[in-house]
Amino acid sequence: MDSGFVGASSGAYLADYVLQPGNAPEGATYLLLYSGGLDTSCCIKYINDELKGSVVALTCDVGQAENFDDIRSKAISLGAEFVFKDVKCDFYTKYISKAIRLNACYFDGHPLASSLSRQIVSDCAVEVAKQRDLRIIAHGATGRGNDSFRFDNALLSRLEGVKIVAPIRNNQLDRDREIEFAQRHNIPVSATRKSPYSVDENMWGREIEAGLLDDLSFSLPSEALAWVKLPPLASRQSRVSIKFHAGLPTRIDLEDESGRDELSNIVQAIMRLNTFLGAYGIGLHDHLEERASGVKVRELHESPAATLIIRAHKILEHASLTPIELSTKRYLETRWVQSMVSGRADPVVYCIDEFANVANRRVAGEVTFKIMAGQYFTESLRPVYGLDFRSLYGESQSARFNQDLVAPAIELMDGPMRQALRNHEVASRTV
Repeated sequence: MDSGFVGASSGAYLADYVLQPGNAPEGATYLLLYSGGLDTSCCIKYINDELKGSVVALTCDVGQAENFDDIRSKAISLGAEFVFKDVKCDFYTKYISKAIRLNACYFDGHPLASSLSRQIVSDCAVEVAKQRDLRIIAHGATGRGNDSFRFDNALLSRLEGVKIVAPIRNNQLDRDREIEFAQRHNIPVSATRKSPYSVDENMWGREIEAGLLDDLSFSLPSEALAWVKLPPLASRQSRVSIKFHAGLPTRIDLEDESGRDELSNIVQAIMRLNTFLGAYGIGLHDHLEERASGVKVRELHESPAATLIIRAHKILEHASLTPIELSTKRYLETRWVQSMVSGRADPVVYCIDEFANVANRRVAGEVTFKIMAGQYFTESLRPVYGLDFRSLYGESQSARFNQDLVAPAIELMDGPMRQALRNHEVASRTV
């Protein structure tokens, strides 16, 4: 049967772990990582019609604003069994907490989001697959992004002998053909040719790509945003205070004209902070992201809570750690981010996690921000283990800090450096 889904084969070599119609066991059960969107909804139809298999659609709640009852109904109407898992707390504990301690931002830009959620979804998929004795897992990643690397490597490294089906990637499909396929088979999806954006959302960030964003000259489409409001609130001001212990937030206080909220459940606080800060236009990042292939793709990122929490952590960390600790940590942060974004499995991330855990033992205290339209300022900083003058010497600094020791220190420590500079001048005249 010609479903209209299968694209032209590239004829390229496919790894042994990839299932194609020619080697797919008929009647097998496939565990599908199901978001309810265009890609994965089309995958259900493909597995049923082309691979002659049944589908267990696994949806994970990572903090996205979705109606999971609607997703359940859609999956069942398309012929799949539906499984739902709330993994928000595990997501924070296993991945977001590490991202905070490592100030995980892409090229010092937007905080990582989807690259983190792919890991917890893969963890959950492996758990369900083991419980049900399933060894075929399907996902809706395309070949143009990094998700294929993230999902495939995560699943292959966690579940020995797993086979993977990636219908969108393996059939060379683009978004227009998927939309046409969905319309022809009465698959309800929100994407249209007029609004073809691909949106991925979790509690730590919301990412928008594809469609009109493929044109780099296209003006920022505010209609695609959900958290960040443009234009932002101009007449109101507020404060956000974040308390840290061992490099992680333990309480977030929000204060505006309506009152003060003290939030100690950090998962709930993050989700509340997204809309609270987004109303002020904070947390929007518009940039080019590099795919594993080297192609640059424009993406919009909404990450109000992550932006402010990581900023607070960096400020407190800078006040508490030594220059050598900070410079070493910055290098390791870059390596960790590269590994997570690319999806290329590397055990170095575990080593970096351990370093971050130790380095963050002294990152404790409170940072308070004043929030205004489109911007925020550090209003106060109270480190527990600060290395500033007051933390080291108290209020009577002149009584405890002996300035007479400065000149001998300069002579002892910088004398060779000054001589090297003089030698440089002499040597330069002989060249």
